[in-house]
Amino acid sequence: MKKSFLVFIFVIIPKGFLSRIFGRFTRLALPRKFLKVIIRKYCAFYKVNTEEMEAPLDSFRTLDSFFTRHLKKGVHVIDPDQYSVVSPVDARVDQFGEITGTRILQAKNIDYLVSDLIPAQLHHAFLDGAFITLYLSPSDYHRIHSPMNAFITGGVHVPGKLFPVMEYMVNGISGLFSKNERIITYLSSDSGVCAVCKIGAMNVGRISVSYSDIVTNKNMFRRKREIMFPKEFRPHIHKGDELGIFHLGSTVILLFQKDMVTFERLREGQRVRMGQKIGVLNRKNSR
Repeated sequence: MKKSFLVFIFVIIPKGFLSRIFGRFTRLALPRKFLKVIIRKYCAFYKVNTEEMEAPLDSFRTLDSFFTRHLKKGVHVIDPDQYSVVSPVDARVDQFGEITGTRILQAKNIDYLVSDLIPAQLHHAFLDGAFITLYLSPSDYHRIHSPMNAFITGGVHVPGKLFPVMEYMVNGISGLFSKNERIITYLSSDSGVCAVCKIGAMNVGRISVSYSDIVTNKNMFRRKREIMFPKEFRPHIHKGDELGIFHLGSTVILLFQKDMVTFERLREGQRVRMGQKIGVLNRKNSR
């Protein structure tokens, strides 16, 4: 089947509705034997590293509990340098570099606006800044962690579509990440402001966060919701602390203020692990 036709099919089908149905199925307590077969076939097909799992395969009661599994202690090592920025997820580096004025690179010859990705006043903080796009495959660990030591200043839930985020879709739909449902978390440190953009995708399309009751694709009637914490009540989060969960997998985009970060010598297509150093903070700003 031609990829252009697949793109067309995903444009016209009810992605949110189908994802909510599948999401409910993943949260059902299925018969153990049946669930065990599904999980084992999933692991074999996607080449999931079962040796890293904290719990044995037989212990999961739902597909969602498997998708959101914890890994053994020691699997992830958090870079100890206080000025390092680490990958918040196990993922593939898709794009990274400078934000050109107001535009972020999505794929070759395709970009989108910072203000479309973050439809809130704070988007101005990231003009001429830097970004990195990290894609989680179905085999990856689906928990999202903080890329640096910071205060959570707030976040915004933006309802939207739930296009798949496979490579041919990213190359075929302009502004896909700014069209899909997402939760953006604002992190603030002495070095500046970072936005952790958690992008939803088809199948489940469910994202939850550690600091709020916001959950994406919960029902048909959703509206944009922004939370900003008063300075004295901002939760502090350490580098590597859990920030949220994909209840399957998708994409994380990190945005940084101008001159805030210098990336390591990364390359497109490179695999990174949560806690791995991907950059260094450059300068100090006031929070």
